[in-house]
Amino acid sequence: MESSQQTPTKNKSKNQHPKRFTNEQIKALESIFEQETKLEPTKKMQIARDLSLHPRQVAIWFQNKRARWKSKRLEQEFTKLKSSYDALSIMFDDLKKEKHSLQIQLHELNDRLKKNRDGDVGVNDDDEKFITSCFGENEDQEFIFDELSEIPNWWES
Repeated sequence: MESSQQTPTKNKSKNQHPKRFTNEQIKALESIFEQETKLEPTKKMQIARDLSLHPRQVAIWFQNKRARWKSKRLEQEFTKLKSSYDALSIMFDDLKKEKHSLQIQLHELNDRLKKNRDGDVGVNDDDEKFITSCFGENEDQEFIFDELSEIPNWWES
């Protein structure tokens, strides 16, 4: 009867997958992988001997580790690029809003200058202070306003 109980155990062990790596073997392989991600055949044979593994086990472990390492690196790069994109997108939206606000101010100032030039309405002290705060004392303010109003709107699309 004992022999019949031992037989399934023997059959079971024959059908099992090869032994998994021990913690010590994994630590050693990880340490080696940090130094070099690809192994020369002689180095692979040496590691296999040192860790009591088959060279094929070492080769497959390194192949799998490289695949996981590459996936992790790609994921980290994606996360970094995504956060950079999000920050740039926010900055771009802020700049578009600021540009729109400045265009409104520019049109208002142009209208005031045109009215002043046509003699309809004089520039009051508030207008003068606002213009000066934007551009400082400048005889060519009218020219500046005309030039700024012709800036292309390529970033609005």
